[in-house]
Amino acid sequence: MYQYQFNSMSTMVKISINQEMFANDLMPIYKLFDLIESTCSRFIEDSELSQLNKQIGKQVTVSPEMFSILTDAEQYFLETCGVFNPGVLTSLESSGYVKSIEHIKGQSFKLPGLSPNVFHNNKPFVLDKKQQSAILFSKIDLGGIAKGWVIDRAAELLEKIGFGFINVGGDIRIFGALPRSLNIGIESPFDFSNLLSSIQIESGAVATSTSMKRRWKLNGEWQHHLIDPRTGQPSESNIVSATVTAPTAVEADVWAKTVLLLGDKDGKSYIREKRTQAVLIDQEGKIWRGGIFEGNVR
Repeated sequence: MYQYQFNSMSTMVKISINQEMFANDLMPIYKLFDLIESTCSRFIEDSELSQLNKQIGKQVTVSPEMFSILTDAEQYFLETCGVFNPGVLTSLESSGYVKSIEHIKGQSFKLPGLSPNVFHNNKPFVLDKKQQSAILFSKIDLGGIAKGWVIDRAAELLEKIGFGFINVGGDIRIFGALPRSLNIGIESPFDFSNLLSSIQIESGAVATSTSMKRRWKLNGEWQHHLIDPRTGQPSESNIVSATVTAPTAVEADVWAKTVLLLGDKDGKSYIREKRTQAVLIDQEGKIWRGGIFEGNVR
């Protein structure tokens, strides 16, 4: 397999493919990631998302890419009854996530005069398909779902060249027909150099959501990036790592985050409902392998 990698969206993009790729093959992939980062990053002041977040309550015409990502976000907001909710940016900022993660991860800092917690029970925006426009009711963050979206589109381009997989910060999407299953190691959320389990996929995607990796200390208390919209605070779920398979990278990202936020009982029920496979790790380090695994729970 040929290997290619580059930095984008504050992480490493890695491509493994059976065919050698040249500049004219790789350039569309680079451009696609650059486009989505410049469209959806809340840390780029003039990004489309940053501009949209400054126009709460106004009808704004958006790009085709933004409209497509917002359409997906709306679908999963409804599907999860609001557990997946991109309208948590105010709470993210209040918890200290005000800079790109590489600038705050593991750091300790103070922010006086923080906004109170905001409950996110309502739909954060409405879309007008005819006008290709959006009206925001609250500031939104599209980090995870935008990453899944761009991975899926990149996989479509790569499948025209050969078979393999693309790995973006641990979110993996297979393209083409692999000759054998892909065995993916799952890190311990307490020691990322230690592999605790694994998961196998022949097609589709896998993503991990964890509350233990993107962490920082704000005003003396540890924080993380997974906001529970039902409380407006960083999740206190007993599940600290959820690895989930799905047909697409967008679904894998949304499902993994939803399962973690739902917690042990409801998260496992969600996995069974989706008829997929998952590896969940709780606060005590106990591992649950369930869904469509043979033997189900271990």
